[in-house]
Amino acid sequence: MTEDNQIDYFQLIARYLSGNAADQEVKLLEDWVLSSPENKAQFNAFKKAWMLSGIKNQALGIDAEKEWQATAGLLFPEAKTVSLEARPQRGIGFYLRAVAAAIVLVIAGVWVFQYLNRGRSLEFATENAIADNRLPDGSQVAMNQYSLVKFSPKADKKYRRVELAGDAFFEVQRDTARPFVITAQDIEIEVLGTAFYVDAREDQPQIQVIVQSGTVSVSAGTQQVILSADEIAVYDKATGVLTEKANDDLNYMAWRTGVLVFETADLESVVFDLNRRFHSNISIANPELRSCEITATYEQDSLEAIVKIIERTLGLKAEINGQDIVFSGQGCE
Repeated sequence: MTEDNQIDYFQLIARYLSGNAADQEVKLLEDWVLSSPENKAQFNAFKKAWMLSGIKNQALGIDAEKEWQATAGLLFPEAKTVSLEARPQRGIGFYLRAVAAAIVLVIAGVWVFQYLNRGRSLEFATENAIADNRLPDGSQVAMNQYSLVKFSPKADKKYRRVELAGDAFFEVQRDTARPFVITAQDIEIEVLGTAFYVDAREDQPQIQVIVQSGTVSVSAGTQQVILSADEIAVYDKATGVLTEKANDDLNYMAWRTGVLVFETADLESVVFDLNRRFHSNISIANPELRSCEITATYEQDSLEAIVKIIERTLGLKAEINGQDIVFSGQGCE
């Protein structure tokens, strides 16, 4: 590193993706990417965002260079630097693509995507959108809104360890030598390679693990259950009891597919599914309404539209205040 004429690696990546990098710069970038797994992961994340942006050379009436410097500084605050020779003046298309790449990451809901140099851990976090991410071991994780995944590949040589807050669907890359272990509040999930969903939202009275394929071990203290495909483990936070049963939840992936299917489902179950799908806060004022039954399929319908249909179908009243909704009434029609 030198005091003069330095450039951040994320700027070098943007130059490379825009086709403006010289041979010397390409070689420097390749050496940096191959020097460590974290550098490679950061490069792949940037490249994915760049491809998703799809923006062309066009004037947007913004100070592109200023916006890029501000946004990229937040996304890659610890980007390393390398000394390069000065380049000719860049066209506005270069900066616009760089800005778009950064903005795509923000819109996707991922507000943290960086390696913590000390702990060598990788964090993904979502806000008001879902996001699909690839872990360094090749495993895939689809995260629902307001969820956090922390992956620690080097913390334990015998295991691949993940911490989860919120809910997410995992497709684990099989590795019999290093099991994949997820910690979610009071439970621990261990797999070798399979696909399953974990609902560990903080505001829910239970933690659920639903297996789509393969075998999953779920533990809580001295309790343990082994799940196969189409089975669910339920941990009750109040009693500390862990149970297993056949999965009858048709909508556990609705937050990702956008499709909700109800077959003579009681209103209490419908409300649970809607809250998970839309990250809403729906409640039922009259306990007698909980058993009201609904049979319907909603495909990509908005929360407001579904609530209005339920109102008309059951003869209820819904008080709506943003994501806070209260169903009230005397009974079911």
